[in-house]
Amino acid sequence: MHGLKIDAALRDRLFEGTEARASREIDLLLPEDVWVQAPIDERWTASSPFTLANEGGRFRLRRGANSPLDVRVLAPPDFYRKRTAQGAPMGRIAEVHGNFVAIDPTAGCGFGTPGLPCQFCRGIGNAAPSTLPSVAEVVEVVRSAFEEGAAEFVYFRGRCTDAPDGGVAALTPYIVAVKRHFNTLIAAQLDPPTEQRDVDRLYAAGVDAVSYNLEIYDAGTLEQHCPRRAQTIGRHRYLEAMRHATQVFPSGTVWTELVVGVEPLDSTRSAIDDLTAMGVLPVLSIVGPAAADMPGIVIPSPEELRPVYAHLYKAVKQQRTPMTWVRDLPIGVTPLDARFFVDERDRLSSSSFYRSRLGTLAARSLSRLRRRLRVKTVSESFDSSRL
Repeated sequence: MHGLKIDAALRDRLFEGTEARASREIDLLLPEDVWVQAPIDERWTASSPFTLANEGGRFRLRRGANSPLDVRVLAPPDFYRKRTAQGAPMGRIAEVHGNFVAIDPTAGCGFGTPGLPCQFCRGIGNAAPSTLPSVAEVVEVVRSAFEEGAAEFVYFRGRCTDAPDGGVAALTPYIVAVKRHFNTLIAAQLDPPTEQRDVDRLYAAGVDAVSYNLEIYDAGTLEQHCPRRAQTIGRHRYLEAMRHATQVFPSGTVWTELVVGVEPLDSTRSAIDDLTAMGVLPVLSIVGPAAADMPGIVIPSPEELRPVYAHLYKAVKQQRTPMTWVRDLPIGVTPLDARFFVDERDRLSSSSFYRSRLGTLAARSLSRLRRRLRVKTVSESFDSSRL
């Protein structure tokens, strides 16, 4: 929660010449291919017990007097320093996290109005329409990221909105263009629509995995911390969209983020049980520094979190929902990450097939085939109902 400390020289070296938003955070690759994202903004890291240093050409993560841990620092990719043909800094349009390039092409949180802020939004803020990237610019940035080898997949984060379609119409031109130009898998994070046909249309547009981020499971706590979102969208709409999405998207590709520390851990456990029973994968993140001082928020200790993470892994394993699709998300602990919190004898064998080049190509081919079959079925259903 408190991030980690890095010295000024290392900061300058890592982020020299970039205009990216990522300069406030750093991505690390820990042993066993675990990706994490840590705040490095000095406003929040003063009390952090973690320090990152470059020692003899090796990056080491230290916690007090404990033995250092060798890590890989994922420095900002070169395309951050480039500009699009229209002159926009590419690092302002996209960020690389894990193995995907994340893009917010339709502006940030629509709920951040005076007096009704949403403290948990990870969007880019409320950008003016004139500063939003065009479809051509997004394609140009994705091409640059792929050619550099900085990422393999695309993750679109839609504007937080109470629009009836959840933002599907605004994202669709970008999704269709990327799918047309690149053989890649696409994930999308949106707010839930009022009509479930928009979930079908999102899948038909080319999205392979979808997230409807409820963030707070308890209805009263959601109302307390995110009043406008609770009033205009509501918890029920999130749950209904996720339930329908599990019937449309492949098993293991529908997820939601739960922010740990905002509601009691018992409520988080209940959320894990209910969501995994629906076929939804919960991803557990810790409340960020900006919201840590809000009334009613208590950051759990690592000792308190360990059994919650173990419960996450066991619940998903019990439902036999695939865990390998939703992975490499440095913003939180995925069910696959949570395997490290259970006894090694209780872990499923972790196949590296879908991390390989061959596995990635196979996943893309299966995704294309399944979408053709599914979209044909949905289309026939619409035709027969004369909608």
